[in-house]
Amino acid sequence: MLKELRLNNLAIIKNVDLEFEDGFVALTGETGAGKSIILDGISLLIGERSNSDMIRTGEDKLTAEAVFELTKEQVKVLNDLDFDIEDEELIITRNFDRDGKTKVLVNGMRVPVSKLKEIMSHVLDLVGQHNHQYLLNRNYHLALLDKFLPKDAVEIKEKIKKIISEISDLNKKISEIEEIKRQVEEKKDIYEFHIEEISVLSLKPDEDDELEEEYKLLFNAGKIKDKLSESLLNVKEGDLSILKILQKTRKNFEQLTNILGSYGELSERLERIYYELDDISYSIEDMLDEVSTDENRLELVVKRIDSINKLKMKYGSTIKEILDYKDDIENKLNLISFENDELDKMKNEKVKKTEKYFLLAKDLSKKRKELAKLIEEKLKIELKDLKMENASFKIHFEKKEELRERGIDSVEFMISSNVGEELKPLSKIASGGEISRIMLALKIIFSKVDNISVLIFDEIDTGIAGETVKKVAEKLKKISKDVQVICVTHSPQIAAKANQQFFIKKEVENKFTETKVVPLSQEERVREIARMISGDNYTEISIQHAKEILGV
Repeated sequence: MLKELRLNNLAIIKNVDLEFEDGFVALTGETGAGKSIILDGISLLIGERSNSDMIRTGEDKLTAEAVFELTKEQVKVLNDLDFDIEDEELIITRNFDRDGKTKVLVNGMRVPVSKLKEIMSHVLDLVGQHNHQYLLNRNYHLALLDKFLPKDAVEIKEKIKKIISEISDLNKKISEIEEIKRQVEEKKDIYEFHIEEISVLSLKPDEDDELEEEYKLLFNAGKIKDKLSESLLNVKEGDLSILKILQKTRKNFEQLTNILGSYGELSERLERIYYELDDISYSIEDMLDEVSTDENRLELVVKRIDSINKLKMKYGSTIKEILDYKDDIENKLNLISFENDELDKMKNEKVKKTEKYFLLAKDLSKKRKELAKLIEEKLKIELKDLKMENASFKIHFEKKEELRERGIDSVEFMISSNVGEELKPLSKIASGGEISRIMLALKIIFSKVDNISVLIFDEIDTGIAGETVKKVAEKLKKISKDVQVICVTHSPQIAAKANQQFFIKKEVENKFTETKVVPLSQEERVREIARMISGDNYTEISIQHAKEILGV
């Protein structure tokens, strides 16, 4: 609901600060007092166009601000639009200056006007002479119809949504495979050359590391042999070898141990060293035997390393990367082979799911059409009550062949106001009074499901009188039990049904005309209703009549 409305420097409004109650609110006053300006201010808050002519004379900018209390359903919708709402409260502020600069704040966060319009389309609807009426927008019609669907039909919608998602995934996978196939087919010859170039070497994992080690050994074979031979000579060969010197020293300590037992420990250590060094000498001999000086083998190793390095420059920095690349392009080439049926399998699955989609969509469409007939009958009754018995309402269905989450139906609300007139979209209705009554009839049916919490009717009583006005008043009162209804009216019957009434008047202060809006007490409402009945020179009879229609 709309809780608060503040307008500053809007046309002849200097400052208006209003607090609204829930239920039915009436705005009344003399013609030209500024009732339409109030609605202009509200229209700014729902994203309608602004211009410098709207700014009060002598002022640089105008400000419109409103506070709304949201329902849980509205909070959820706005959160789904990536707009966080706290405390179920929505504060809209819009500033506009003579330079054409506009600033919109939603709960303190700046947003573009387009975003404001999107947000407010889920909160408030201006009905009457204004373009901001979502019911006139066919894009909403199917969603509104679907809100009345029974449980089994809702389950069908969920199944359709799931199938569309699955088909979408399949389409993505099919497209990816086909794109890869296309790219592979373009590069088929190149890929085959790459595979042949890699395969001819018969690479083994980590082979390059092993070859590098072998190359180092072969390239330095002479130097290694010299050092090993020299080392072996020092350790084992010759009279001055370490082993022979150590052997003499060990025997000396054996003799010393026989003299004094305390030398035994050192003798044992020398013995262990001797045998360890002797084992080392055999290892050196084995190393010498393993060292190859095969020039032919060296040449082969160099050539092999060179070939591998050439592949590394083209296909990967390691043998593993080269082999992974080879596996990858082999898999890609398999995609264009007749042996690969994965793509055909996906396409067949898509066909089956598409067939299932149309079966479900047809079933859903049938249920929608059954529902549409019921709504058409209900609306016919409502229009008859509003003295539009010659009006015809039709929910027009158009079949869509493309796959959609909503199914095969495209829906538009159609109306004919008079006998003999062809059905046409709601947006083509010319008469403002007719729009208001038709919208009222629609709102009676849809207000419980469309999540709109504020309905504003602009002079819904235009062009009607007598019993029709009475019916309109009753309908407005009825709908206000579900949503907040704010109505600009000249009708005493409509105003009397409101639970809150504001009087809009025009005064001249300091040579400037100013619109003022005041809430009316019960006693003041009686006088205002009497004025609406008889004019400014109302009588006691008018007062009594006002009390009667107010029920006081």
